[in-house]
Amino acid sequence: MFLVNVKEALGYTHEQTLNSSYALITGMLQEYAYMCNERNKALYGEEDDEEEFEWVELVDFTTGEARRYKKYNNAKNKI
Repeated sequence: MFLVNVKEALGYTHEQTLNSSYALITGMLQEYAYMCNERNKALYGEEDDEEEFEWVELVDFTTGEARRYKKYNNAKNKI
């Protein structure tokens, strides 16, 4: 899977990937992921999750402790 990700993200062949430094390639993949995230934020904007859900506490039946869960106001957007 690593070789396929490097091929799709950086265009390296399998041989080029295997002959390269692992640390260098992982650093390049992290930078590629960062740039993709920034591009997506610029295109689609950041979502305001605070308005779309509220925190509720429910009792976990196995442990008996209260746990916090997100209760979505509009579940259609999350499906």
